Amino acid sequence: MTPFTQKIVHVFNLLTMMILTLLCALFILVFKMQTEPLPGCATKDEPMPALGCMPTPTFTNGEQALYNYGKSLFNNNCQQCHSSGADVIVGPGLKGVLNRRSIDWLITWVQNSQKVIASGDPYAVKLYNKYNKTMMQSFTLTTSEVKAILFYVTNYGSSKVVYIDSLHTPENKKD
Repeated sequence: MTPFTQKIVHVFNLLTMMILTLLCALFILVFKMQTEPLPGCATKDEPMPALGCMPTPTFTNGEQALYNYGKSLFNNNCQQCHSSGADVIVGPGLKGVLNRRSIDWLITWVQNSQKVIASGDPYAVKLYNKYNKTMMQSFTLTTSEVKAILFYVTNYGSSKVVYIDSLHTPENKKD
């Protein structure tokens, strides 16, 4: 065999060994995830999300249904402009929104933000100006639907259940 042919065979053998090693490592990782899921990211019955696993509290069946309903409403109405985390998309991320505004204020805002801005509400005007005078559309969501969205957003990434109706946030907090 010529030295060039020997080098090609040697490189081929090395590549084959590397591929086999990677396949073995992948197999071990998948097996381990099925038997020992990462905390807060997956269970034996529920696969690992594609990217960025967030912890989720342990809900009762009713709370889980409310969380899922809020998530569905969020995905269908809010995610085009907002993240459930801290990232700004078109409007602010909604992480910690109940630390900034009360539930009643948020319900009014979601249902008709233009009316809240027109009333001269200082925080509403500040938001409107901060986000380049982009008007948030009004939604025909009921109070219960907005609360479901807030329940989802508040519990997204939380390690314990947060009950939104028990939160009483003063209107002037974090202006």
